Amino acid sequence: MGRFDPTGPVDANAHSVASLRWETQLGALGPSDGSAGAASNVPSALSVLRHAQLYLPFPDEIDEAFGVLEQHAIRQGHLFPVALATLPFLFATLRSGTPVAGRITQLLAEYTAASHTLEEPLRSRFRDLIVSHARDIVRWLGHHDRALCAIALRVIELRTDLLAALSSAETVAPVVLLALVDLGAAPGRTVEVAHELLDGDDETARMCAAAFLARYGERRPELQTRIDAALPPSATDALRTHAGTLWTPTVHRPVVAPRMFDAEVMFAGEKFVLVRAGTQRVSLPWANAGVERGDKLQVGITVHGEPKLAVLTDPSGRVRVVDF
Repeated sequence: MGRFDPTGPVDANAHSVASLRWETQLGALGPSDGSAGAASNVPSALSVLRHAQLYLPFPDEIDEAFGVLEQHAIRQGHLFPVALATLPFLFATLRSGTPVAGRITQLLAEYTAASHTLEEPLRSRFRDLIVSHARDIVRWLGHHDRALCAIALRVIELRTDLLAALSSAETVAPVVLLALVDLGAAPGRTVEVAHELLDGDDETARMCAAAFLARYGERRPELQTRIDAALPPSATDALRTHAGTLWTPTVHRPVVAPRMFDAEVMFAGEKFVLVRAGTQRVSLPWANAGVERGDKLQVGITVHGEPKLAVLTDPSGRVRVVDF
């Protein structure tokens, strides 16, 4: 890439765009023909990706090509007009078969996630281009699920085709179950698959299944307890990472009663109270609690070890309940 000079129109007979004046297509660094430097040479980057099979012995060339499309067409969550010009080329590359399909679909999902930053006429055009490739995108199911779901979450027109495909799918990836929480549907075998994953050994898959079943599962106490157990306090951040930061998944924990333990105060400070509950020591976020060392109480603790409430009975028999 760095050895390439500024580039004129690309021969794109196999693409949906025959030629473009890249010097008029603006990105983060200005014109996109390479006149602002190799990092803005979009047509050369697209050419490398188009012939990625030939460039496999030169991975730095491929990385540099993606660098142009990841830093010039989009930067810090802001999408630039040149991104629209790349779409037909990127979809054509995917249709022809490419060893970098995963990175291209991720890039398209990132563009879609940032498309709201375009001015209205360009935003509508971007959406139209995505919709025009809806069939291609839905075919990513089972191969590039994260990117597919990220786009479907933002482009309503894709949802019907995606849900139709899922209605006959035998297997469903965990990230798809996670996206369905926000897509508002549980088609085909998704509930059955979620139950299978909830019983599995993969922690991330269990969290995805639990988030899905928290919305679409039966309201049985036993199931609600299992869902709660599969969604630790770190679940929201972990599932956002699993979604590739392309969207923020919705995670609703079911309300499950904590397990109650007899406890004894070990230390009472101004901002917290330390108690011994069974074999564990638990710090209660209880400011100015009005208790002292040796006082007896009951403490409700979740399956994840978080204190939820304290029940204190004074000598007169008056019961005080404190929620944390």
